[in-house]
Amino acid sequence: MEHRTQNNQYGIQDTGRSAFRVPRSAQAGMSLLELLIYIAILSGLMVVISDAFIMLAKGRGQAEARSEVNSAVRFAAERIKQDVKNAGAISTPVLGTPANTLSLTVSGVPVVYDMLGGALRRTENGVVATTTGSLVSVDTPTFTRLENYNPNIGASGATTTAVQVVMTFQYNSSSTDWRYTDTLRTTITFR
Repeated sequence: MEHRTQNNQYGIQDTGRSAFRVPRSAQAGMSLLELLIYIAILSGLMVVISDAFIMLAKGRGQAEARSEVNSAVRFAAERIKQDVKNAGAISTPVLGTPANTLSLTVSGVPVVYDMLGGALRRTENGVVATTTGSLVSVDTPTFTRLENYNPNIGASGATTTAVQVVMTFQYNSSSTDWRYTDTLRTTITFR
């Protein structure tokens, strides 16, 4: 009983419970305002993280499209350049008239470049091969034969023949984020 007496001396009434009380807010959990603040912070973080993932995916897609198109442009340009340099004769196009096909003879074998269904085709002795693949399409190619006569070279002068090639390559994608286009413009000297 002495314990109760001491407590009464200081004005504290003993009810059998501890003199230290836990605040009411800690007993009740978190308030509605605190919950709303946590939800708002988490929502903001989710928006920032999802935007970062979307931008990464878009950048990867654009890089893939650019790589595919540039590879197709380089391959087509090199293949056409090799054939024109090694050609014995150029049948189509005729001088000064642009054409959608390039017909030439390489080592006695006819070689034709044309387009079918968005693909650039190379036909050699009746065997067809596409030079662009399925991921890249080609707009209508334009081949133009150019000639330059120089009377100052040799006794009878000299004519330089070249083929100008213009075509646009585009990545095939339904997404506008993955669109990429590049144009091949080159002039190749025939012999």
